[in-house]
Amino acid sequence: MASAQRPSDAADLGPVSVGEFDSEDHFAMAASLADQLEEGWKAARDDLRAFKPPVDRPDGVVVCGMGGSAIGADVVRVCMPGLTVPFEVVRAYDLPAWVSPRTLVVAVSYSGNTEETLACADDAFGRGCRPVCVATGGALGALARKRDRPLVTVPPGMQPRAALGYLATSLAATLDWAGLVGEFAPQVAEAAEIVRSMAAELHPAVPDEANPAKPLARRLHGHVALIYGAGVTAPAARRWKGQINENGKAPAFFAEFPELNHNEIVGWTGDPALARTMHVVLLVDPWASERIARRIDYTAEHLSGRTAGVDVVTAAGESPFARVCSVITMGDFVSLYLAVLSGVDPTPVAAIEELKRHLRS
Repeated sequence: MASAQRPSDAADLGPVSVGEFDSEDHFAMAASLADQLEEGWKAARDDLRAFKPPVDRPDGVVVCGMGGSAIGADVVRVCMPGLTVPFEVVRAYDLPAWVSPRTLVVAVSYSGNTEETLACADDAFGRGCRPVCVATGGALGALARKRDRPLVTVPPGMQPRAALGYLATSLAATLDWAGLVGEFAPQVAEAAEIVRSMAAELHPAVPDEANPAKPLARRLHGHVALIYGAGVTAPAARRWKGQINENGKAPAFFAEFPELNHNEIVGWTGDPALARTMHVVLLVDPWASERIARRIDYTAEHLSGRTAGVDVVTAAGESPFARVCSVITMGDFVSLYLAVLSGVDPTPVAAIEELKRHLRS
């Protein structure tokens, strides 16, 4: 959309303005999260039904993935309080040393061609594991079929980060299938209900005064976003960071309570001019412990006046999955409105594609 002009911070963020930049209707994909959760949960259970779990009682869970294909694992991990075995998300080429044939390994690559994930899948087979694969197809899909391993197939034609609902529920269904968690369906149902309502509220046709994502995007625009979360909202903070990077084409960073109170909070006491280039968003879980709540309250007060601004986004829902999905939905829409304010198309990720071409050469 090279001919479109960058809107000012006060510009309209309605459907016409959005349509000038959103060439592949990424807003519609963000709004489809509720459908993805419902469809992905059912489809994954159907795909797994034909297979027997690899071990009766796994000694741990390792999910291998990168970028948008990995964030679903972070989300699922914080929604499984009853899980009694280690759960590790690997964003690398190699599995942890402790992985054994009794470990449930899940290789997730939306395209099916992510080199780090394929390397981990090969490593898993070499150690005698029998991994579950999640992909649209590609080399990972071919490997699963060749080795007669479960392949949870997700719909093609999307950016990996836009397929979060399919990827997260595929992992949740895999843990359910392996006998590692209790019934997850009620969490999926509540999450779908909440994010469907939010998507209607955050739609470009809804004006600023009734659409909290638009004014928040305006406040973040022109600043470096720092997203802070804790517990259930920690993976949402990582998601916000990635979505602002990829959709908004802007730098952003995330950190987690209580760790950030042992280092990052000191960084705000140095250069006042640098601090004022940054805007903090606190992702608050109403169900968090009193100790975490006190830390968040103190941090908000400590940063007020030092930074460009401090905003609080509060999770909605009762189940962990609903709460994390609610704050993710807000972040997805904020990142898309940031793209429009910057006059960029949210979908392409040219820098990533250039890196891939460089590595292939």
